[in-house]
Amino acid sequence: MSVSFIELQVVNRPGVLNRITQVVLKPRYNIDSLTLVATDDPKVSVITVGIRFDDEAAANLLAKQLAKQVDVLSGVVLDKAPAVIEGEAP
Repeated sequence: MSVSFIELQVVNRPGVLNRITQVVLKPRYNIDSLTLVATDDPKVSVITVGIRFDDEAAANLLAKQLAKQVDVLSGVVLDKAPAVIEGEAP
């Protein structure tokens, strides 16, 4: 199991984070990390969610399900580029 990161561009409204977590919890996934960042547009935020998946297909399926949510503008699984992730450093 490895951590995959899903990046979501969302409309900055009350309740958006709650709706996203409900979609993640339905198939019983656990959120390992969560980052929310404001953008230049005050109406849009970027949420990055780190979740452990058994395979890449499950990550892609969840990203597609999240992208279908009303307040989600886009959702993609980020490429696994070389980076230092806490707890995975040599």
